[in-house]
Amino acid sequence: MILAVDIGNSNICIGGLAGEGHRDVLFTTRMVTRARCTADEYAAELKFLLGRLQVDCKNCEGVIVCSVVPSLTTPLADACRRLTGKEALIVSHTLHTGLTFRVDEPGRVGRDRIADAVAAAALYPLPCMTVDLGTATTYNVLSAQREFLGGFIVPGVQTSLRAISVGTAQLPPIAPEPPSDLIGRNTVEALNNGAMFGTAAMLDGLAERVQAQLGAPLTVVATGGLAPYITPCCRFKVIYDADLLFKGLALLWELNHDVCC
Repeated sequence: MILAVDIGNSNICIGGLAGEGHRDVLFTTRMVTRARCTADEYAAELKFLLGRLQVDCKNCEGVIVCSVVPSLTTPLADACRRLTGKEALIVSHTLHTGLTFRVDEPGRVGRDRIADAVAAAALYPLPCMTVDLGTATTYNVLSAQREFLGGFIVPGVQTSLRAISVGTAQLPPIAPEPPSDLIGRNTVEALNNGAMFGTAAMLDGLAERVQAQLGAPLTVVATGGLAPYITPCCRFKVIYDADLLFKGLALLWELNHDVCC
């Protein structure tokens, strides 16, 4: 088993990857992202969470860390090393990914986007667009030649809902949920349905435009906590893959651990 750590802006997700090619997700757990935590604090929290899952850290073959919070990359890598005795493989565009980056600044591509793209290129028909519905909603576009062409970044659903609540006098904070009808009949439904169907309509529109520009049928794969709510609202065919990022981390581990770790 390898320990995979995905450091996001809101949460840090930890997964145990095993099986052929380490593509089987044995478990997942998460903790809140706290920018001022030290390696000692994260090691203690990780030890507690993994202990509850009866994970023996000393039996880990290795660690891979994917981070969009640069200040936490080293503390989490150090925390994992203390628990497993293994140096972490850090995701970046310089790893062997199987992709060609056709963007202006490959070094600034989010590490989570790299993991999503690596998984999509290996597991789904190309060309492909991935959609990760997190704190930010990120889209990656991959050509039929396994080129990372770029994509789109927009505020995430919950980020947008928080912003509109904070910035207005009469719109309450809400937790998004699957809509029961298209048109909202009260303020909460209007906010919720606007976020759900608005995101779905944006996804549909971007997918149609990307498909037209590439001139070939486009595979669309969605992941992230709100994806099961959004994809039923879409008109474009969208594949839901809850473990897309972890699958990408497994592939990156297989391609790079002999050289880097």
